[in-house]
Amino acid sequence: MQETFNALRAFQFADADIHLWVFKRSTTVRRFSAYYVRTDDNLNRVLREVIVTEMTRITEFAPYTYLAETNESSCLALPAAGDDFEFLKAQVDRPEPECSARSVQDLTGAEGYVVKFVHAGRTVYAVKRSSATWKTKYPAKYINMIFHNGELSAVEDRSFSIERNFDFHYLDGVIFVAAKRAFESAMNHREAYVRAFAELQRDATFSRLFTNMQPLVDYVGTNSIQLRRMAVVEQKALYANPNFLPALQAVSNARGWGLNFDAHTNQLIPCEQTARTILQVLLDHRLLSEVTQNIYDVPDAVPV
Repeated sequence: MQETFNALRAFQFADADIHLWVFKRSTTVRRFSAYYVRTDDNLNRVLREVIVTEMTRITEFAPYTYLAETNESSCLALPAAGDDFEFLKAQVDRPEPECSARSVQDLTGAEGYVVKFVHAGRTVYAVKRSSATWKTKYPAKYINMIFHNGELSAVEDRSFSIERNFDFHYLDGVIFVAAKRAFESAMNHREAYVRAFAELQRDATFSRLFTNMQPLVDYVGTNSIQLRRMAVVEQKALYANPNFLPALQAVSNARGWGLNFDAHTNQLIPCEQTARTILQVLLDHRLLSEVTQNIYDVPDAVPV
């Protein structure tokens, strides 16, 4: 991925041809519909400036995980294989003249837009998720456009607006995520978290940890962050270790974590007060500092 990341940052955007597509979610097997929109030289110039600014800002990447986060100069990298982006790419790789937007109705209510930068046989795809209707406010933050005769043009009024950043970029089979929440929303990752938690609840090894799993299910609810965490719990499967419950009980008693265990079965007894702690230990995110002997809850446990 490092080679692809270097190629992305070194890409000659100033000399690239630009193709703008807007896309919407589809209930069909193709998952997306997309329309090509012609752009004038003025808008193309601004789009090149935006992507160059983004590449200047992003100087490092880390592997994408459910709980990994970006900082002001980083992105997260993951293979595109198996991701919804493959379906979107198939739509925006169609011949432009056959897929041109015919009216404003093809643009309004779009899920987002893709800007393709093509140079020397390679293509960078820059993707931005939009709101339900393209915004017409905040001129300092957005590029204002007008749609006329099948073409978008940068203008002073507020007919349409494109933000001055992108949520993620694609090059040579790798996705580089700059805005994780927007990426996951546009590519429908939340559904994967929901499925993972549903599968986890059906896992007999997991359900046997508890006298009653419902308090933990209620704690997670439909919260996206908690669902992501439960997806990590399923992924790590630390609970499947045959010594997990005895070890947890011993540490909880020694450290005063307040977890409750059934006296006969030694199963966990979840409740509203202990659900958060249970989730942290399932994630292995309750860690001890060997230097200070302090115990911390951490957002993501990255092995050293």
